[in-house]
Amino acid sequence: MYIINEVKILYIKPGMRPKSIFLCIYSDGGSIVSKEQIFPIKKGSLVLIAANTYHYTMPDEPAIYDRSKLMVLPYELDKISDLLNKSNVFKSFFDKAIIYAEIDESDRDEVDGIFKEMNNSTHCNVELTLFSCVLRLLCFFDKYTVESTPATIDFMSKAIKYINENISLDIDIDKICSVINISKYYFCRQFKKHTGMTVMNYILKTRIVLAKNELKKTNLSITEISVKYGFSSTSYFCRVFKEEANCSPLQYRKREQI
Repeated sequence: MYIINEVKILYIKPGMRPKSIFLCIYSDGGSIVSKEQIFPIKKGSLVLIAANTYHYTMPDEPAIYDRSKLMVLPYELDKISDLLNKSNVFKSFFDKAIIYAEIDESDRDEVDGIFKEMNNSTHCNVELTLFSCVLRLLCFFDKYTVESTPATIDFMSKAIKYINENISLDIDIDKICSVINISKYYFCRQFKKHTGMTVMNYILKTRIVLAKNELKKTNLSITEISVKYGFSSTSYFCRVFKEEANCSPLQYRKREQI
């Protein structure tokens, strides 16, 4: 099945999961979170997220979050991996959960064109086109992949791990800084620089993302979910949820569980 929504593209076959995901981002603001890694939602960035990798996107303004998406079945990517690994040029790509690249403006039109090329594929040549598109996208990753410094990876991953493990508690920035042994001013400044949001905004958005998952997959009450993810009251949870999702928790549950 080949589904196109404007330039937001899926390439899948019925009943086959999971998928690796290529994202080409056209808007600014927010973060992409994968395990203990965090990357900015930044115009011109290209992202590859491996199948089975826990992740979520947290755009500052979901209504204007704009990206193209190419979802590739594992067996398709395995064929490409086998071919590329013979030269060892791209071997490290297939060992990572997420790869993030900031594409130079001079190459953005070409990257965008690769995604749009899928729109012109016919049923008879869609797999060949997919193969070609993935190969060319990997070349751009090879050229532009952003590698954070070890120090940044260390303190950011520790902070995010602490937040994730204590998300049901009243998380205090001073306590986070004590755990990761870094000054509050430096931590807050660097966190905003690397994620595009404040520490507290990140915590709030993470709680909402986790709450959405509970609403979709469990029968926990709204109150139980609000307590589980550290909201001070059910009414506060409902208010914040509506601001983030443009609907109440109950409306979201009914919509997603259909």
